[in-house]
Amino acid sequence: MDERHVVATPESVSFSYDIAGIGSRFMAAFVDFLAYFVIAIGVSILYGQINRRISDPALSGALEAVYIGFTFLLYWAYYIVFELVWGGQSPGKRLVGLRVIRIDGAPAAPGQIVIRNVMRLVDLFPGFYVTGLVTMFVNHQSRRLGDLAAGTLVVREGRKVSLSQLSYALAPATRLSEQAAAEAAALPLHRLDRERRNLAREFIARRSAMPPHQRGRLAMQIAGAVSQQLDMPQPANPAAAEYLLELTVSAAEQGNRE
Repeated sequence: MDERHVVATPESVSFSYDIAGIGSRFMAAFVDFLAYFVIAIGVSILYGQINRRISDPALSGALEAVYIGFTFLLYWAYYIVFELVWGGQSPGKRLVGLRVIRIDGAPAAPGQIVIRNVMRLVDLFPGFYVTGLVTMFVNHQSRRLGDLAAGTLVVREGRKVSLSQLSYALAPATRLSEQAAAEAAALPLHRLDRERRNLAREFIARRSAMPPHQRGRLAMQIAGAVSQQLDMPQPANPAAAEYLLELTVSAAEQGNRE
């Protein structure tokens, strides 16, 4: 199995993701099963309490039909709702540190999340996820049928880095001072598409682990693409390129908070 998934962008910049193996996905699935089981038990207890208070057989039968249908749909709704709300993560995936993404590295779209989870019905056949496990074993990226149908991939999520935690390794002048914050706020960020925003954010989060030569080259490539969309002069050197990307990420984070 390939341990890393490399995504090449149109700007010839590559990012890699750690692919979630069968072991980590099993742990996430086990946690999700326990969480689903607790929810199902709670629904069952609630149904029993309500049903005891109903004396009309017809109404009791209708309630039973609703309960059976809801229990059937709950398994799929559990994954779909959480992965939609938490951006590709169920409680088990969040605890283990996994996330569903598109095969091109972008966040999974709502339709893709629905497809991959509806396909669980096939992956479960004939029982105990036999079809899904076999598919994951023979697929070099541990993708089950649901992932293949939806064009998704489960990856290990990198350590979250907030803007206040970023360590700027160039010089003290690159820290976001009041002047830099004002420069960030003045950027015409509405011109920048989501792909280039994500590229800037990924670079800032990962740059400390990059070799100096690769770090400088990527900074120039990404900042060149960003400055082109912002209609600004291209940075003249890697230090200026990183500074522009810092401003871009700061402006994007500030926009998200607002």
